[in-house]
Amino acid sequence: MTKKEIDMLKDEAETHVETDTSEQEDSLGSLLKAAREKQGASVADIAGQLHLRPCIVEDIEADNFGEIASATYVKGYVKNYARIVQADKKAIQACLDRQLPKASAPEMQSFSRKTTRQARDGRLMFVTYLIAFILLALLVLWWVQKSDTLSDIDLSKPTVEEMADSQLTQVEVASTLVEEGDPLTGLQTDTHTATATKTPSDRESEKGEQADAVEMESVPTSVEKAVTRLSSLSFDLNGDCWINVKDAKGDTLINDLKTAGSQLNVSGVEPFKITLGAPQAVSIKLNGEKVSLSDFPNGRVARLTLPMAQ
Repeated sequence: MTKKEIDMLKDEAETHVETDTSEQEDSLGSLLKAAREKQGASVADIAGQLHLRPCIVEDIEADNFGEIASATYVKGYVKNYARIVQADKKAIQACLDRQLPKASAPEMQSFSRKTTRQARDGRLMFVTYLIAFILLALLVLWWVQKSDTLSDIDLSKPTVEEMADSQLTQVEVASTLVEEGDPLTGLQTDTHTATATKTPSDRESEKGEQADAVEMESVPTSVEKAVTRLSSLSFDLNGDCWINVKDAKGDTLINDLKTAGSQLNVSGVEPFKITLGAPQAVSIKLNGEKVSLSDFPNGRVARLTLPMAQ
């Protein structure tokens, strides 16, 4: 190998060494350390001015950024460090762009998703509280309305069911009267039929049969008079009371709310069907005889038939 070739190899080696040294000096740590040493400041002096621990300053000069919280903090520390030691701003910015790239988009997206989820949870919680408040208000309103309804009920008046039972009882009485009249009608029909079907051979006993027929015809007349005999009924009220009275024919004699101090007198065919809203406020007389109502409890609707069964 000639001397000329040896000199060329030495120049290349020196150029390579200078290039390596230049690349090492182009890092953030080396630039800041060189500027600090140029000013004659120590690591503790820089740490005191930056309000940082000396170990953090040493990590920055060693390009050990993994021990620092985030790239944002590193950039802030480096820029303040460069300002204190009066380092080349362009060289520092070039090293920052190379060594500390900008934060990636997924981190920002994660923060945005967290904020969106928190806002959605807040709205859901508000809607839940609103629904619970509305349900509670409806429950209170229902309870108040129910209390007002119960306080407005007048126990002295019969209910709808009780009035319906009273009407059914009246229909039963009318049906009973009709059924009781059927045997009388049949008796008259049988008598006339028997008279019409007589044969000539029986005419000798006609006088006896006519006498029997007269006796039979007088029976329904007397029964009818007994059924249509009117009875008197009187009421004396010492308090307000709803009264309904029907006689055996189904005629309504009283059906109204009567006030205290009222005296009522009616007449009709027995038996009487009577409904009293407040039996403790009424005194009854049937044909002048007082009727006892002690068996009926106070505050309850009383239903009775007069005359009472013995």
